[in-house]
Amino acid sequence: MSGLTVERELGFNQRLATLIAELRGNRSYREFAETIGAFHSDVRRWEVELKGEPKLRVLAKIAALRGWTLDELMIYLEGEAPFQMLSITRLLAEVKNLPFEAAAEVAQAALETMAAKREPNAC
Repeated sequence: MSGLTVERELGFNQRLATLIAELRGNRSYREFAETIGAFHSDVRRWEVELKGEPKLRVLAKIAALRGWTLDELMIYLEGEAPFQMLSITRLLAEVKNLPFEAAAEVAQAALETMAAKREPNAC
């Protein structure tokens, strides 16, 4: 295994361990394992020993607990691209469901951001 491959795998496993620890919170390995449909020994191995990789069905459950799609989780775990917690599509869907006043606040913030980023000579 090349050094780059080992480094990438360690990064994946470290990000997975951190995410599992965050999602597990103060629940036992057994309780969390039941939530995601895995064995408690696997959860411990992923979080503590930084070894192994969950099956896709388990990764999908982990993603859902975080509010992500499986694709978003994989991008995060692989560290291949900058990761935004909310995709533009999801963000727009959230804004569309806001009450009028809250949507107006978002619109105002967007306008202010756009004005601040506009080039001075662009008129």
